[in-house]
Amino acid sequence: MPKSRVTIVGLGLIGGSMGLALKKSKLDVEIIGHDRDSGVASRAKKRGAVDATKWNLIDACEGAGLIVLALPLDGIKETLAALKPYLAPGVVVTDTATTKVPVLEWAEGLPEGVHFVGGDPVIRLETLPAKSGIDAADADLLRGATYCIVPSTHTSSSAIDTLSSFATLLGANPYFLDAAEHDGLMAGVQHLPAALATVLLAATIRSQGWREMSKLAGADYQTATGFAPQDSATAREQFVAHRTDLIRWIDAVTSELSELRAMLAREDSAALETLIKSLAAEREQWIHSKQDAMGPSVDARDLQFSPARMFFGGLADRAPKKKN
Repeated sequence: MPKSRVTIVGLGLIGGSMGLALKKSKLDVEIIGHDRDSGVASRAKKRGAVDATKWNLIDACEGAGLIVLALPLDGIKETLAALKPYLAPGVVVTDTATTKVPVLEWAEGLPEGVHFVGGDPVIRLETLPAKSGIDAADADLLRGATYCIVPSTHTSSSAIDTLSSFATLLGANPYFLDAAEHDGLMAGVQHLPAALATVLLAATIRSQGWREMSKLAGADYQTATGFAPQDSATAREQFVAHRTDLIRWIDAVTSELSELRAMLAREDSAALETLIKSLAAEREQWIHSKQDAMGPSVDARDLQFSPARMFFGGLADRAPKKKN
């Protein structure tokens, strides 16, 4: 009997790490990879993140019980469109984008019996590598991560269970929420930092004193501007997709800046100290809560009656079929 199959489309940091984590869990499942860049696909195979790679997207997804689109937002729409005519009933499709409302809209109209469940693994700072791409992929990248699971209103419970079990096998903690809630929250904690870093770069680099200022810009400036997007196409898609929530958060930041400006203008040292002390304490509490969430690596042999069994159950009837 053929093994159950998982196909990972996009073999960068996230996709490659997922493959390595599945391998580390000792799960008896076949992992097929696909990436537009043949060099990336080759390195993923060499690193052991996948059992095999296929250059053709449709061939790579044939017979898979779970298809993971580990792609930037601007690549998901066209990939779903290309896959739609070829998806077999019973398959579960998910993504890893940090925006969910448009992705769920793009997933509308999938063939009957095909289930889409939105996903967004929020990586912990402790496991985030300095570099990106398949060469930085790590089996423990998602250990302790909050794995957002965002189903549509008509997603089957079995498909949701399959993705929840998948997240747990990767070492992550499933967190269920709807698309609009997800996007509103992520706008504040991910896309707003990117927007603020972009504005900081614009304000400083465009200033008349930048030539001299740049000589003094050190670690603090590098860290603060490190959140500015590098991929302009992806950033454009993300900012536009979150425009309503981002405008709301930008208004909130503008209000806080105005308040800080007022404190400085009236030299209100006590108010400044109170503000800084309060926010530092809240941040410290948040950091400790994130550290407490870090769990051990997951071995499927230790999960016979929970995530591993549920995952296998979800894929049991979706093993690759033999061609006539």
